[in-house]
Amino acid sequence: MNRQQEYQKLLLELETTPKEMTQMSANTKIRARKRNIVKSTLLPTGMFVAALLIITAAVNISPTVAYAFERIPVLRQIATAVNFSPSLTEAIEHEFIQRIDLEQTHDNITMRVEYVIVDQRQLNIFYTLNSPVHSYLNSWRPSVLCVNDGTHLPVSIFSGSHTLETGAIRQTVVNFVDKQVPGSLVFEVLVDIAEAVYMTVPVPATTSSEWVHTEPDNLISFMLTLEFDPTFTEQGETIYLHQDFVVDGQRMILTSVEIYPTHMRVNFSADPSNTAWLKSLYFHAENEMGNRFDTISNGVTAFGTSDSPAMTSHILHSPFFAGSEQLTLFIDKVEWLDKDMKRVRVDLANGIAKKLPEGVSLDEARWDGQSWHLSFAVIERAENHNHQVFGQNFFNEAGDDFYFSSWSSGMRFHYSFEDYLPNVFFVQFSLTNFLYDVVYLTPSYSRVAKLVEPVVLRVK
Repeated sequence: MNRQQEYQKLLLELETTPKEMTQMSANTKIRARKRNIVKSTLLPTGMFVAALLIITAAVNISPTVAYAFERIPVLRQIATAVNFSPSLTEAIEHEFIQRIDLEQTHDNITMRVEYVIVDQRQLNIFYTLNSPVHSYLNSWRPSVLCVNDGTHLPVSIFSGSHTLETGAIRQTVVNFVDKQVPGSLVFEVLVDIAEAVYMTVPVPATTSSEWVHTEPDNLISFMLTLEFDPTFTEQGETIYLHQDFVVDGQRMILTSVEIYPTHMRVNFSADPSNTAWLKSLYFHAENEMGNRFDTISNGVTAFGTSDSPAMTSHILHSPFFAGSEQLTLFIDKVEWLDKDMKRVRVDLANGIAKKLPEGVSLDEARWDGQSWHLSFAVIERAENHNHQVFGQNFFNEAGDDFYFSSWSSGMRFHYSFEDYLPNVFFVQFSLTNFLYDVVYLTPSYSRVAKLVEPVVLRVK
């Protein structure tokens, strides 16, 4: 019996009401998507106590029933964790979820992989970290490795907050860019105690100190081998297209659309004579019933290749479970990186940057005798929303490559609460031990073009 059959059997057992429970409401079926909460005040006291006794007896007699009741809070937490994702919510409602139930314990900390939602190209891992002695735990640098040789698989990973309360559901999203999800892999997470990872650090003089994450040295490695049911990993559909179109003066080609239970990938190529690289799309899809599928709001939104700054694959929520006969794309805005802005020059000594991305200005360049600390003011695209402005690679005049590992972004008060800049956020990072007066930064984009009329592309 494979995992999917086991899960279906468990659901069937839970939905079959024993004779002893016939006086209970049918609404007590525990299947999360069909359950209605019945207030205890509607039941006579005697019946309520009897119901509790019957449930207790069933749990004591049947290990399967006991285990199922134990898993319900976990499924509830997962449903809450993915409420920002219509695709994953649909997947759970259609029982497209595989139970894993693997755990490992080190130093009074137990990591447990509870469930996965997996298809041909994306793996969503839901796991917990528990400890009887620590209230909060940190998870660092989740990764996936090949089972055979232990090498890191070439993937794009998104993970949520480092620091969560013990027992809370944590989610890691693993995107396989040019390969399919293998039948098994090793999931690795580095863990430490949350209370030990915060420190206050000085930031540029016009700002206040802030809390930042500093990765500790004494991390505990957890490694669990996950095996996937082919029922899930074989799911997906690819529609091959070759539609030429022009957007904002740049010629593009819609090459294919991949539809999976967890997401939809829209793949493009570009005319080599274009003057800009495609970085991001503001677009959505609609089917013949008027259902709308937007870009994802939390996670990796696009992929590219190592030999070009262009983003060639863009992610939307999935119409997999919608039964769509027709599907159409609507492009409203496009984010570009002009090819003459692959690197931008900043004169650190004089605080001058002549060419920066649209809506960005140099706020401060401060030298502390060892490193440069930079601050940029950025106009918001949406209220209280930040966006990435620069890549993490930077260069000196000779072309030597450097890298900064962290940055911060957010609203900042200059001198008083009343004196803040509305609709502006600040991006700050340090060029550690950078002993030069000029730096070349790598912008994430140069401009955004809002289209008067959307570009309409028929997929099927």
